[in-house]
Amino acid sequence: MHGNRKERLDTQERLLEAASGIFSEKGFRKTTVADICRQAGANVAAVNYHFGGKKELYEAVWRNAFDEALRKYPQDGGLMPQEPAEDRLRAMVDAMINRLVDRGRPGRSAKLLIMELANPTGMIENIRLELIRPLREYTHNLMRELLGPDATDEHIMYCAMSVVHQCLALGFRLGQGRIFTDRKHFSEADTDAFVDHITRFSLAGIRGIRADLVNEARKATRNDQE
Repeated sequence: MHGNRKERLDTQERLLEAASGIFSEKGFRKTTVADICRQAGANVAAVNYHFGGKKELYEAVWRNAFDEALRKYPQDGGLMPQEPAEDRLRAMVDAMINRLVDRGRPGRSAKLLIMELANPTGMIENIRLELIRPLREYTHNLMRELLGPDATDEHIMYCAMSVVHQCLALGFRLGQGRIFTDRKHFSEADTDAFVDHITRFSLAGIRGIRADLVNEARKATRNDQE
């Protein structure tokens, strides 16, 4: 009995591993159950038996890939909440970039996301929102702290989008090379330099917006007093 349970778990793991690799390279539509089972060394009926179907396996792959990526590169970069907000911003940028450029298993979450953005299936939207919501909340809370008490939800959203999309644009392109420069490959030192640049660029913008908000608040106070 224990042997049968171990065998079932082993088959599930092999199916997840095979599906993760193929889905991240070919996308959902171009991947067949036969492809997955062939690579996993499993019977073609195994996907239905263990997961309920190709769609359910795709959902399981998404959850598994993002869990693995976040375990290796957590959104807070391992920093404690009492660390300076500027340091936590750099740690967050570093985690995001490394999740995107990792060429191993943790990098599959980024490939899955790219495939889904390029050719949406519409099947994992709820799961995608569920997985991304905690990351978005962390980012918004950090922006709120950096922008100060005069920031509105709109200011916070715009700054969060600006930081995140810098990371997404750069991360998606680092593996392709020769898009921003003539260089074909980027080293770990290059990645660190990009993280530093995005952090400095973002902080400069955030500080500028915070200063404007403070000036606007002071002006409004003076007008009220006159």
